Amino acid sequence: MAVAVTAAAALVGVVGAPAQAAVDPYTPEAVCGAGYTRIDQDPIRKDTGELLGTVHLLRNNLTGYACVVTLKSAYVGVATRTGVYADTDYASPVQDEGLKFYYAGPAKTYVGLGGCVLWSGSMADSSGTVWYHARANPAVGGIVTCGDVSHPQ
Repeated sequence: MAVAVTAAAALVGVVGAPAQAAVDPYTPEAVCGAGYTRIDQDPIRKDTGELLGTVHLLRNNLTGYACVVTLKSAYVGVATRTGVYADTDYASPVQDEGLKFYYAGPAKTYVGLGGCVLWSGSMADSSGTVWYHARANPAVGGIVTCGDVSHPQ
């Protein structure tokens, strides 16, 4: 009888526990690689305010390269349309978009010292509607960071 009560209590504890959202096991630094430091980030939210993900801008001071990555906060481990984009005056645009489980990117491009980088991230919700990050300017398709991007803000 004691075993049955203990088993029933354990079952109630499991069934009654709230579901926990999956957490993305990756960091922007891990995706971009050694030497990259976070400069800026911007959330990707639905119009309801639900956080879908975050787009991150990183910089490697030794190489002069910028790296952009979109990490998922919702639908982690589930293939959903996720994208990232980076462009500078010194190189061709770099993008990574498709069905992703954890992140899109890295999109690496040379920015040099004092140059500008146009960066953007996007994610689709369960209905397939694509959402862009909060500061995305529709006229340019993202946000521009200029000047010495070697110092975190």
